[in-house]
Amino acid sequence: MSYDSNADQDFIKAAMPAFISEAAEQIEAIETLLLELEEQPDNRELLDSLFRCAHTVKGSAGIFGLNRVVEFTHHVETLLDKMRDGELALNPDISTLLLQCNDQIKFLVDTATDDDADTSEQRDLRADLVVQLRALTEATTPTQSEAAPAMGGAASSDGVAVLRIWRISARFGVETFRNGMDPLSVARYLGGMGRIVSMRCGSDAVPPLINLNPESCYLSFAMELETGASRDEIEGAFSFVLDDCEVDIVEPETAGQKMARAIEEMPETPRLGDLLVSVGAVSQNKLDEILSTQQQTRGMPAVAKPKIGNLLETQAGVAHEVVEAALGKQQKLRENAPSEERYIRVQADRLDAVINLLGELVIAGAGATLLARETHHESLIETNLQMNGLIEEIRNGTLGLRMVPVGETFSRFRRVVRDTAASLGKEVVFDIVGGDAELDKSMVEKIADPLMHLVRNSLDHGLEPPQERLATGKSRAGHLTLSARHETGAILIRIEDDGRGINRERVLQRAWNRGLVEQGVIPSENDINMLIFEPGFSTAEQVTNLSGRGVGMDVVRRNIEALRGSIRLNSVPGIGLQVDIRLPLTLAIIDGFLVGVGRSKFVLPLESVVEVIEAADPSTKVDGSGRHVLELRGSVLPVVRLRSLYNVESSLPDRVSVVVVSSPRGKFGIEVEVLLGQHQTVIKPLGRLFKSLRGISGSSILGSGEVALILDVTSLGDLTNDTRLQDPLRTEIA
Repeated sequence: MSYDSNADQDFIKAAMPAFISEAAEQIEAIETLLLELEEQPDNRELLDSLFRCAHTVKGSAGIFGLNRVVEFTHHVETLLDKMRDGELALNPDISTLLLQCNDQIKFLVDTATDDDADTSEQRDLRADLVVQLRALTEATTPTQSEAAPAMGGAASSDGVAVLRIWRISARFGVETFRNGMDPLSVARYLGGMGRIVSMRCGSDAVPPLINLNPESCYLSFAMELETGASRDEIEGAFSFVLDDCEVDIVEPETAGQKMARAIEEMPETPRLGDLLVSVGAVSQNKLDEILSTQQQTRGMPAVAKPKIGNLLETQAGVAHEVVEAALGKQQKLRENAPSEERYIRVQADRLDAVINLLGELVIAGAGATLLARETHHESLIETNLQMNGLIEEIRNGTLGLRMVPVGETFSRFRRVVRDTAASLGKEVVFDIVGGDAELDKSMVEKIADPLMHLVRNSLDHGLEPPQERLATGKSRAGHLTLSARHETGAILIRIEDDGRGINRERVLQRAWNRGLVEQGVIPSENDINMLIFEPGFSTAEQVTNLSGRGVGMDVVRRNIEALRGSIRLNSVPGIGLQVDIRLPLTLAIIDGFLVGVGRSKFVLPLESVVEVIEAADPSTKVDGSGRHVLELRGSVLPVVRLRSLYNVESSLPDRVSVVVVSSPRGKFGIEVEVLLGQHQTVIKPLGRLFKSLRGISGSSILGSGEVALILDVTSLGDLTNDTRLQDPLRTEIA
């Protein structure tokens, strides 16, 4: 078989983006696991996961010949192996070193195709990290790290790798070549793990020459490989062709392994003893004897009772691995684990295109329903209703594809908090709450930077140094909490710290000095707090790497409002600061409640609607502050009049409807003239001219072709206290 270097280069070029994407996920997982290990240093499962992530990056890089990644990651892997063997314990210094190494691995992966990016400064940094890694690993066993095989694997008691012969067979799919994969490179990579004892190329799938397609793959091979590598390492050679390949890897089994495999392949059997008897690990008589022994312990405290698994090992001589396999089988049965989940990667642009087409389909469906109703043809109306039901199911399923847990974004801040607190000399306990709350992926990506600014602001300005906290009677370590939860059709993200809070006197003084507020005028506490979002505003005494230039907070508010969101501050001086960010769950399609005022149409998010009541024109009912109100079951309900707020021409009917909605500030009413019912609403952005319009978050196109404005319930709730908007004779738009 001839060697084609150009084919290898084409394979690497085609598959490199997939490798970089996969490696980026592993690198992010390494950082998360390291930060979790700092809090749970004795958690063996986290440590094993950390080792697997590093090993996966190294093994995948080896397939592509990325020697810099392989060589450097091997040193990291050696250190992690020492930790798994109990020769080293994680401490803050080792954790910091591993985080720095992970940053270097990320750099090497990101610049895998750019040799010029690896500057002398980066090489010196990498060499220094290697020196620190070797100092730790060689301090425990001076020669073992050098004697360890490059590909890992099992080792004997004297440190020499145990070579075993694995039988490997692989049948590649027809699309393998078209997907940029090369079976020869996989075989060559396997050969680098050890010695190929035998290899046979299968030709049974090759069609007659007249039917052979040169772009299709008909190859398969079977080999015997003598190596000290583990099964995971061998499977890693196929990591990029798993979707186009059927792989079978068989190793010589011990008697205990054969029993464990038999247990795993058995149909569901609930009892541990039955599992072991059926595979011949223990006789029925011996099992009955052990069960009798266990029955004699009835009434003893649970802690003192011997477990049947331990009795089987000590009295029946059942191998530990066989008992563990049986217990593992039982655990799977208890969990009733579903079949293995399958994933497919889809480019975000393609998914966005589908969402946009879905929006147009919703609009077209609404138009078809409107026309069907005008015909008064019952069968046509029924068919359209059925079609709209299917469209709604497609909508919900498609939008669900873009919903991701915000916890993935939140977890990135663990490293930020750790490093920033260390640079500021502060001690911080960082908690994440509600990370499983879901949000549209496009919004998750756009909210990451504003959250970064707010978290850093809390660390820099809010939380005090340890000595200052102790002097004020607080704990030495500050507390910073990042939480998320769903709330009336939106998501509430809260950043809360127990630091100094906002110094309103200093903020107001700066505002007076900069002319943001007229000298001597004292705004409300909320307005003073919101001054920190003014462009160029800063209360820092000196410029640092984190703050002091007045850049950032104005961008935070602008970016959040661009997502149809809102931000609020609740500060108690000396106690702490609470920042609330409310965002819609999606930027695409929502369930709305369509209403009319005059010839204008408005849409309310259906999740915020509580009830609808009919009432006389409430213009004569005004409370002491000049607000229009309505009496509802013994309580006073503020009412916003859309006719007055947006100067809508209307005939002023004698009776109107009031839609009662729920907002963060409580319930209030919205006066409308016509109720048009539930409506699937495709959200369209407002033009630049209308973005500053209060109470409006977007627009939508109705089936008739008319434009409806989508109301922002949170902003309208704020307007209930604005008496200027209560006068029906006013014509200005606030």
